[in-house]
Amino acid sequence: MTDFLPAAAAHVVRIVLVADPGVASEIAQELADKLPQQLRRRVRADVDWRVTARTVPLVADEQLDVSSAADVVRPLLPEGDWDAGVLLTDLPRRAGLRPVSVEVSPADRIALVSLPALGSWRMRRRARRVVADVVGMLTRERADLAPLEEAGRLEGSGVGEDGLERFILPGLRGHLSLVIGMVRANRPWRLFATLSRALAGVFATAAFGLINNSTWKISSGMDVGRLIGASVLSLLALTAWIIIDHELWERPHGSLSRSFSRLYNTVTCVTITFGVLSLYVILFFTLFGVSKLILTPPAFGTVIGQGATVHDYAVLAWFVSSMGMVGGAFGSGLEDDGTVRNAAYGERQRQRWQKLREEKKVREELESET
Repeated sequence: MTDFLPAAAAHVVRIVLVADPGVASEIAQELADKLPQQLRRRVRADVDWRVTARTVPLVADEQLDVSSAADVVRPLLPEGDWDAGVLLTDLPRRAGLRPVSVEVSPADRIALVSLPALGSWRMRRRARRVVADVVGMLTRERADLAPLEEAGRLEGSGVGEDGLERFILPGLRGHLSLVIGMVRANRPWRLFATLSRALAGVFATAAFGLINNSTWKISSGMDVGRLIGASVLSLLALTAWIIIDHELWERPHGSLSRSFSRLYNTVTCVTITFGVLSLYVILFFTLFGVSKLILTPPAFGTVIGQGATVHDYAVLAWFVSSMGMVGGAFGSGLEDDGTVRNAAYGERQRQRWQKLREEKKVREELESET
């Protein structure tokens, strides 16, 4: 590897973090502040590590690799302003069907880190550690920058191919980490808050059921099995309606392979289910509190034919919550497509493509004018 640090600045290393918009950009901005300390601890303490972060859509195709990503960002990074680059993306990377967490190109002085492959638990801490190890790899051939012994211990197996080093996560655990990491990148806990019209349908239906004495009688006669069945069916109904109505289901096409469409669809289903389940839990506790507040035990007990207990209030809230999910399915059809479709990986990928096409068109127009 060529010595890429100027002799006059032998112990100053400039690292640039280039990240996708969204979660990757947030992590890169945080790393810019905390990474120097990590590098001093894990790589070399006698080096002045200077880290900057930039946000650029990293998209070339569905099988984005470090070389194609480098071609996208290199024109935006003047050669004299950086010594090593680490690209952070929320796109999944796979070698065949095996998840790839890191891809390193020593010749280009660039590495690509796929954040979803790091999983969801303590992602920021893992990203900080992985990026520090990657920087150690990019600088390891310089005698005066040789990393400490513990640096470079990336999870997975290194695979050399065309001068690139790939770290592949093995087995079922690697696939689960990738799916969970992609779900986290979708931030499903934000989904139900954006479904304002679905929320209106949920609470309107639930409010009607809560004050309807026919609902009280039905709920009092339901056993646990029926309540669980109603919950599952209502959750599946709302999840399926959101996916179908907003066309979130990805089908293989030119740049999207069958394996990636299956992966994207799995992540979309888990994301929507998590958001809907969060809404269900919040609705249940809300209805339970409201029912205890407005339904007096004598009135409630008279209708159900027995003394009202906490169990009866909980069963009523449980049943009405399931009814509310069905009402939410109708309300979700009124949502703005853009609000819901951001939960799908394929949609965010298309948004990146659109932005790059627009930027390319602007550059071509400027070049034609000159």
